[in-house]
Amino acid sequence: MSLLLSLLLFLGFLILAHGVYFSAAWVLDLDYRGNAIFRLNLTREVTSMIFWFGRIGTIRNLIYTALFIGAVLLYNKEKRSFLWFGISMAISGGLAPLVVKNAIRRGRPTDGLMLRTGYSFPSGHTMGTLALYGLVIMLAAIYIRRSWLRYTVMISSFAIILIISWSRIHLGVHFLTDIIGSMMLGLSLLIVSWLALSYFRGSSERS
Repeated sequence: MSLLLSLLLFLGFLILAHGVYFSAAWVLDLDYRGNAIFRLNLTREVTSMIFWFGRIGTIRNLIYTALFIGAVLLYNKEKRSFLWFGISMAISGGLAPLVVKNAIRRGRPTDGLMLRTGYSFPSGHTMGTLALYGLVIMLAAIYIRRSWLRYTVMISSFAIILIISWSRIHLGVHFLTDIIGSMMLGLSLLIVSWLALSYFRGSSERS
């Protein structure tokens, strides 16, 4: 069932990517509606706070956080989980968005609150944040024994993913379909990562 869901998400991503590449009318309509819904009329101070919060999703901060988590896994002698985490993060948060960006080559919005260079589809911030904090949610579900701490980490990680994703549209550096595509591809890869982790843990217990 999980693998089927991953495949369905990936199929949905391919359909969306095709529409984005050829500037399909339904894609443009989605983006227009997305701007109307998610670009809120907030004060300059609030928007500034959103901008600084969005720095959580920068490459540098994602790498620092990933290195810290990797160090914790190694300290606790979880070598297989460390390897799984590193490979999953590299593929989902780095290689996948880079390859797709250069394949689709979609320009960024030009009417946002801030301007960014580079290609727009999918959102690197969103995919990187989804990859890292999605993996954190999985690790928390397995390794954190205290329920209050486990749920705090999981809910906080989920909130970070949602806020970063929304902020990219609000700030005008991505279209709605960039975020949807990032979510579809990112979740598809995360499901595969979860299946791989389950397999590795099962193999370790059997040995």
